[in-house]
Formats: sequence, structure tokens, C-alpha cells
Amino acid sequence: NTEAKTKIVELLEAEGKGKKSITYRLRDWGISRQRYWGCPIPIIYCDKCGTIPVPSEDLPVKLPDEVDFKSVKGLSPLESVEEFVNVDCPKCKGTARREVDTMDTFVDSSWYFLRYLSATDTLGAVSKELVSKWMPVDQYIGGIEHAVMHLLYARFFTKALRDLGLIEINEPIKNLLTQGMVCMETLKCPTDGYLLPEEVEDSKCIKCGGAVERGSVEKMSKSKKNTIDPDGIIKKYGADTTRLFSLFAAPPEKDLDWNVDGVDGSYRFIGRVWRRITGSIDVIKGAEPYRGDGELNTAAKEIHRSTHKTIKKVTEDIDRRFHFNTAISAIMEHVNMLYKWEPKDAIDATVLREAAEAVVVLLSPFAPHVTEELWEMIGGEGVLHDRPWPSFDVSAIATEDVLVVVQISGKVRAKVTVPAGADKDTVEAIVVKNEDVIKWTDGKEIIKTIYIQDKIFNMVVK
Repeated sequence: NTEAKTKIVELLEAEGKGKKSITYRLRDWGISRQRYWGCPIPIIYCDKCGTIPVPSEDLPVKLPDEVDFKSVKGLSPLESVEEFVNVDCPKCKGTARREVDTMDTFVDSSWYFLRYLSATDTLGAVSKELVSKWMPVDQYIGGIEHAVMHLLYARFFTKALRDLGLIEINEPIKNLLTQGMVCMETLKCPTDGYLLPEEVEDSKCIKCGGAVERGSVEKMSKSKKNTIDPDGIIKKYGADTTRLFSLFAAPPEKDLDWNVDGVDGSYRFIGRVWRRITGSIDVIKGAEPYRGDGELNTAAKEIHRSTHKTIKKVTEDIDRRFHFNTAISAIMEHVNMLYKWEPKDAIDATVLREAAEAVVVLLSPFAPHVTEELWEMIGGEGVLHDRPWPSFDVSAIATEDVLVVVQISGKVRAKVTVPAGADKDTVEAIVVKNEDVIKWTDGKEIIKTIYIQDKIFNMVVK
């Protein structure tokens, strides 16, 4: 039906009988919420004077601390608190009644980012100067459930305050990243209903001993008890492991399926980083990072290249796409390379120092505690979180040779090594001399050749 709607609109527009428009539906329930915990609405009702705003000098209206929720007569528990409800009329000083409805928390969340900028200001709600200086928010990250509630109202409030002349900005937020949900399978006992993971042992309910039914993987919720207590994970594995797994398990815009094995894998990786660096601590601590001073052997050159490729990859994945999972994966690959290599001389030691520093700094946003400790152990200056983000050397990343795949009439027939960045003529001269290429082109006419630099050389023959 979605496609049909689009076609219908297109037809109406083509015939001049209608046009597409976007309608934003705002609901007034955000203002009237018959609960105790919402923000009080500063209005007083007087039989003689009518509806009167609470005078500025009497603001803010504060909720009473003592409320009897059990003997609620009406819709709001506040109705039962006489000292809150019964007030003097600001105009005639006669008997009046305070508004007992409250505002939904969506009202607060629709403009809190503006109030943060001048939280101690007692003269006004917001500071126009500070809002113009700091707003709009550069990046917002939130769940999909916020899109048509919080964010829609945030835009409405921003534009309303703009129209009132209280602020000058037009939009509250520049960029939005909608993150996925954290999901986990549900566990249910026929007798005791949904169970927490810790209430199940050997696929049986620890309450009644009955067999537990494993349900589908769903968004974590308290009602279905498919939740994990982070305190338990932190106690067993540490906060760094918990952070690392959460960021590594999936891209931020995708749902994350909680997996205990995945948590264990993140814990093991942190252990590998720790052992590799502490295992060569004397070499690393006694060397300066490599800065291009000295000829590198082939193995050291590969480590140096890997260091800068990793810096580039992690920087771009974090800065451009928020793909923390692939950033962490790149660090893992770099650590694997370090496990396969040991420095042989003083120049090698500088390369290892450079590589170790890169691992520690790049991993610090994901595992801040263990990396801060490692930074101190290798003799890093100051505290790690004050250190500037590393930059990569483009010349170090460049390779001298690359492996190019040769396709003949759509099928891979050979692979040749060519100079990185070589032009088509240079590569073709190498390709036609390859034995496998000669075998598949002998006696045939080469109709067309296409070269995708440093990747594929295509040949069409007949």
C-alpha cells in the first residue's frame, strides 16, 4: 500500500488535482498529565477573579513531599494535599485553588538543552546570547522511539521560542543518529511467567523446578525480564569489557543481540592487548616512537604501515560513520600483527613503541580504564585522555606493490603483482606476460581491456 499511495499522489499531481504534503501531529496531552511527578502547571483558579497565572515572585511551584497515593479521590494524587491545593488568590486574596494537573516530562525534554546553557539564570528561562553561541546541538544519538515524540516536540518548542523572540536559532539539532535496540531472548516458566536469566539454571526455573521455554529474541524490557544487570557483568569482567562488547557487537544503527560468548570474547581481547604490551614493556618503555629516522627492514615496515592504516581506519570509522564495531575490529587486526612480530634491534624497538602507543590511544575511547593503566606503564606523558588524537602518515600507508586480479571474459584466471598506482599501460604490459593469461588468451583476439587501479584488470576476448 505504501507504493500505491505514492503512485496515487503522483497521478493526482500530474492531473493537477492534488499534491503531497507533510503533516506534523502534535498532541496536547504533553501539557495535561494527571500524575504527581510531572512539572506543576503554574495556574490558580479563583471564583471571583477567574484563571490567574502564579506571580513570578512565587515561582517555581514545587511539588509537596508528602502525598498519600492510597486515598486518591480524583485523577491526581495532588488533589488530596490540601496545603498544596488551597491557596490565596494573588489578586483578591480570597480563597482559590491551585491547578493539580502536571506537565508530562516531554515538556521538559523539549527544551532542556536550552536551559543547560544557563542553568543558574534566575532572570529568564534561557539566555539568547548563550543559545546563539552554543546551539544547535552538533550530534544527537537516540532510539527510534524518540523520533516522533521527543525530537518532534524539541523542534516545535525551539520554533515557538524563536517566534516569541526568546531565541534566534531555527533548528535545535544538526545531525541525528538513530541507534538500534539491545535485544535478548525471553525465558518463560509455565508457572512463574517471565524469568530473569539468573532465575534459570540448567533450563529449569529455580523457583518451581519447571522446564523453561526459550522465546524469541526481543527488545530488552522489564516486563519480559529479558534484561541483564550491568553490575553483574562489570563485577565479573570489568567496565571496559562491558563497554567494548556493547560497541563491538553491532553497528550503532542496528539492533544488538546480547550474547554472553561475545562478552567473553571482548574480555579475552583486552587480555591479549595487556599481555602483548606488558610482555615487551622494557623494550617499549626504553624507546622513542618511530618518526621516520632510520631505514626499516621488511617486517618492521609492515608493522609501521599497519599502525598508520589502523589510525586512519579507526579515525574515519569513529568520526564519519560512528561505526565503532569496525574501528574495534581494525585494532584487533593490528594487535594480531604485533603478536606475529618481535623487534630485533633499536630501530625495530621504535616501531614497536609507535605501534603500542597507537593501540593504547585508539582503544582508549572503548576501554578507558585499562588503556590509562597501560599508558602509565609504557611511560606516556600526562594522563591519556588529555593526549591529542593521533594522525596518520599517508606515505607510510602507501604500498610499493599490489596484487591485481585478472579477469578474462568475466572469470578470474590470474593474479599479478604490479607497482602500486601504476597506469593501465604499465599493468597491461605485465599482465600479457603472465603464463596463466597467455594460456587463456592464446589464439584469441583481445577485444577490450578495463583496469580498476590496484584492484582488477578485465580482458574481453573472442
